[in-house]
Amino acid sequence: MDENPEEVVARLEAVAADSEGRITLRPAVTDAQMSSWPISVPDHIRAFFRRTGGFVVAEERYDFHFDHPDNHVPLVNEFWPLREPSASWILHSDAAATTYYVDVDPESGAWGRVFSFWEEPYVRLVAPSFLSWVDNLVAGARSALEAAGPAGLESAFRDWLYNGDDSLSRDPFATVAPLPVPAARASGDAELAEVAARLPDDAFLADLREAGFPTEVPFAHTLPPGEVASYSCFHHGRFLAATVIPDL
Repeated sequence: MDENPEEVVARLEAVAADSEGRITLRPAVTDAQMSSWPISVPDHIRAFFRRTGGFVVAEERYDFHFDHPDNHVPLVNEFWPLREPSASWILHSDAAATTYYVDVDPESGAWGRVFSFWEEPYVRLVAPSFLSWVDNLVAGARSALEAAGPAGLESAFRDWLYNGDDSLSRDPFATVAPLPVPAARASGDAELAEVAARLPDDAFLADLREAGFPTEVPFAHTLPPGEVASYSCFHHGRFLAATVIPDL
């Protein structure tokens, strides 16, 4: 998967040009707009956004809007799990209640791994970076365009997105079971224990240092039934914690 912004966006522009209007590009994002965002935007990401702010496959359901409106509101809904908007950026939210976001380091401003979450407390580690995730989607759009012919692009893209062997959004076979924080503190792993020391006793912590893409973290199996969690990333997305939101 490519990390060169110019090459990734060139492939996106090419598949849009070949689609006869069925794949469209969102307008470019200006430097002034990016500077107004509550997160830092690294130079290589700016280079991508100066060409396009996202793309739409077939219909609005597959609208990958990289300046998503939900980034600019303090709280989306009662399921919204990201309590520190300066440390994340929404990339896509669809009708299946799945939201994709990139982890942003609050100190360095570096853009890290891409995660997705559902309304229930299930989280997926999706991709190692924003550009690798976009490049994967572009490859899927190309594959769907070739499979769909003159009609049926939405169905073909949906099939690739959730079932394609090379899709980073497919159902993952890999799972990382989160640990109760007291167990993580007592694990003997210095880095794991250091992160756990920052969390309350009733939180759960997933070690994603060796995880592949995609990997699921089923917090629903460990959190009390019916509880809603907020998520926190540590060490550039190498650890993910879920903490119960009290009295929501």
